Amino acid sequence: MKIPYVVPYNTRKAYATSPVMLNSVGEINRKTVPENFEWDDEITPAPLTFLAASALAIIFHRINPLHVILQKDVDILMDLYPSSIPLKFSVPLIKDERYWQRCCEEIFPRQNELNVKFWKGKYLSACLRDYLENANPDVFLQDEAGDLAHLVAPYIYELRLNQLQMCRQPTPPYPNDYVVEDYCTYSVPKVYDHIPLEPVLVRLYNLEEITLVFGINGLNEKYLPRYFEFSLADIESLCKGLENLRHLKTFRINRSNLDCSKVKMILENLVKKETIEELDFNHCKIGDYGMKALGGFIFIHKNLKRVRIANNRFKDEGVQGIAYALQMKPAAPIELIDFSLNPMSLNCATMFAAAFVRCKEKPQTLIVNSCGFSGKSAEKMAGLLCLNRGLLKFEIAANDLSGEAETTLINALTLNRNIQTIDLRRTHISDETKAKVDELLKRNHDLLGQDREPSDDIPPLYLNEPEYLIWEYNPNNPDYIPGRYPARIPEV
Repeated sequence: MKIPYVVPYNTRKAYATSPVMLNSVGEINRKTVPENFEWDDEITPAPLTFLAASALAIIFHRINPLHVILQKDVDILMDLYPSSIPLKFSVPLIKDERYWQRCCEEIFPRQNELNVKFWKGKYLSACLRDYLENANPDVFLQDEAGDLAHLVAPYIYELRLNQLQMCRQPTPPYPNDYVVEDYCTYSVPKVYDHIPLEPVLVRLYNLEEITLVFGINGLNEKYLPRYFEFSLADIESLCKGLENLRHLKTFRINRSNLDCSKVKMILENLVKKETIEELDFNHCKIGDYGMKALGGFIFIHKNLKRVRIANNRFKDEGVQGIAYALQMKPAAPIELIDFSLNPMSLNCATMFAAAFVRCKEKPQTLIVNSCGFSGKSAEKMAGLLCLNRGLLKFEIAANDLSGEAETTLINALTLNRNIQTIDLRRTHISDETKAKVDELLKRNHDLLGQDREPSDDIPPLYLNEPEYLIWEYNPNNPDYIPGRYPARIPEV
């Protein structure tokens, strides 16, 4: 039994002698080097077992000796088998993770990741992704793609497609002065089709995560806007492929022209899947109508935990749809909502604060980085912390919180003893305010796990009196700031 197959490679590398030590006076003349396991590679001839293994490695597609030879010989073969073995031979027979790691490092060197536990699944997922990303949709063979998906299906739990090729569009005819052309964009719908994903997805029964980008990478001077469009036919094929996926947890479409009608069609198909935990539509073109559909999805679905909709095109009505779903105590156990890079007005901030004041349990994380909050809108977003007790993490970086918003933030954090993390980078706050925020957050960290009186959460003055109605944030009053209560008039 050869030592390198018993001692892990990382262990040998960690305890290897450093070059400085090898060149020292006490080590440079040493003749016996027991830590060098390859000392005899160029001195003694290779054993017959090694030569036999080298011959077997060349004809693996005809002879499979793995089930009849000793384990020590199997270990040798795993280092000799070439990475070019066709998948139809290697996938069902080779189970050694070291072989699949070597294949992944040789064929996909740019996709190295840390802490990979299942190299076979990672390599096969990369092979399927490479096939689908570079497939020509004009000559796409659905049977071949289906066979490949069926072969790798037991080992794939994640599918990431960073690009999809576009069908070749017919060349427009030469202009004719005697022909009246129709330039209306709505008279003849344009068709932008990619490869059909249905024959592939229906076979990936273990799939838990899907990430799609409808576009082409590395165009440079060949850029055309139509390369980043996709049609309803693409979404229909995608939705048909999603019907039988019973373990799907994460669904992403990023950096694509995903508009309201397409996202509505996707949500209508995903709402039936109770396994969905995360929806990610960052950097798309979802408007108000699509956001209302997403709000209805949040209100109905029973397992959704994370929603990411950064950098889209919705405005007040879209925020109102999400706010209404949150304040109506939705069935979904929402944990995170990401609204970053969406410019929001004062009215949006008002509806946002109204929803988070009424929804005191979820979500636990709110991300509104670079949303253009300043002045009164910033005061509202900072002041909701004094009324909401569910938030544990609040990211409001790249907004203007200077001025009155700083005072509102300090007053809110003084009352809120549950918030644990606040991201205040590039918010133009003073050093004194930042130091006070850090002090209050440290106080909250120290209170973790301790029993507290109810009065620590809600001041008793407003528990059973009409002034407590102020706590129920009025979304129709943009001049009201949470935490600033009217002067209490004593009863006569």
